[in-house]
Amino acid sequence: MKRRHFLLQSGAATAAAAWSGAARATYVPSVVHRWNAATCSAIATAFNGPTVGARSLSMVFEAVYNAWVAYGNSYYFTLPGLRTMPGKEWITSLKQIAISHAAHTVLVDLYPAQRATFDATLAAALAGLAVTTRQGIAAMQLGQQAGTTLLQSRWGDGSNQLDNYRDTSGYVPVNTADTPYELFDTSRWQPLRVPTAAAPGFVEQKFLTPHWGSVRPFALAHGAALRPVWTRLPPTAAEMNELIQLSAGLDDRSKCQVDFFANNPGSVTPPGQWMKFCELVSANDQNSLDKDVPLFCIVAQAMLDASIAAWDCKLAFDYIRPISAIRHFYRGQTLTAWTGVGGGRGLVRGEDWMPYQRVTSPTPNFPEFVSGHSTFSAAAAGVIAALRGDRISLSFTVPAGGVRFDNIVPVPAAPVVFNWSSLSAVAAAAGMSRRYGGIHFEQGDLLGRNLGSKVALAVLARGAKLIRSGGSDGDDD
Repeated sequence: MKRRHFLLQSGAATAAAAWSGAARATYVPSVVHRWNAATCSAIATAFNGPTVGARSLSMVFEAVYNAWVAYGNSYYFTLPGLRTMPGKEWITSLKQIAISHAAHTVLVDLYPAQRATFDATLAAALAGLAVTTRQGIAAMQLGQQAGTTLLQSRWGDGSNQLDNYRDTSGYVPVNTADTPYELFDTSRWQPLRVPTAAAPGFVEQKFLTPHWGSVRPFALAHGAALRPVWTRLPPTAAEMNELIQLSAGLDDRSKCQVDFFANNPGSVTPPGQWMKFCELVSANDQNSLDKDVPLFCIVAQAMLDASIAAWDCKLAFDYIRPISAIRHFYRGQTLTAWTGVGGGRGLVRGEDWMPYQRVTSPTPNFPEFVSGHSTFSAAAAGVIAALRGDRISLSFTVPAGGVRFDNIVPVPAAPVVFNWSSLSAVAAAAGMSRRYGGIHFEQGDLLGRNLGSKVALAVLARGAKLIRSGGSDGDDD
């Protein structure tokens, strides 16, 4: 049987990928890259959190996938009401028109204030294509239909998009920000009162989208389907001491690792970072459009389901963050740890202990267990590795002074280079970065990785059901 593009020739990519300068010069990214960049930029511009960002990515690329499926017979649609176009129209240029209109339709609905940007992206994506021919107009209409059908399927998915993602969980924190060192329950999350970036003063944290575990997943039966068996207890001395010791041992490399993976709101967020990694994988493998679409779609669906599964745990376990635990249990003691922005290793009071994070966001505004970064990263790495193999050479450089929040003394003092030989190594580094940063305990990280791996398997299983047993995707222009 013919190997389907969904598998992305996984056997051929088991060795570390290394591509020549000539390959770089001749490779032209597919239009999928353009719409991935537009979506990630929209997420950052809107200051989305990781949950809303993951859903946006999943919606754009499910619509893109369905528009692309209409120009072939190797895959099934994910939604009803869509049709396959005549075989003579299965050419790349018409796929590009349909894909672009599908992505544009979804993005305008999700981010109406950014429409001018999306219009410009659409114009650039369609430049030079025969958009006014009968087939071009049909492709445009097909793409718009794919986008609209996807939107209609998601407006009632439990996210409450149409009501500004309003929380419907009824969550009320047990611990309050009023008594920063006194906890009613030493195993439960405590919102903090944190300084604002825009003006003098403080703002109290609110749990980000606590209802997210009730959002309809792509592949999971429901948000709690993979919830780990875990008992919420106050953190042990060993768990807290690990983070205190990591804080005391922070060097430029570990600080850069924290900052590289942080991706707080105002950035592409962790799901967006993994979609940017998809661009690197695609370029490394010199993917065609017909390989990019299923790759980006299935990874984006893994990001959605990872967000749902992780946030189900966050609400169900409502677990305390390290900053609250350490400040409570170690108050009145002197600790050796990071001393704050511009500082290094030194002595701090237990009640003043700080994670290696921005002053305006010393810990995320939601409970600790499980780590979202670990879940997202293991899910994405697991999916990509199953599609094309785990091994790939990735190199990233953090320039001198590149850690902008900690730049009283330039951090790092000299450029720091990260070299990873596999996607799984990147995922492990992302999970570990949250412990270096002092915002996750070991169990939150490791069980998050485990949860993400299970999400990957579930999404891959549904993805496999989309592959038809025969047929062709047609020829390129």
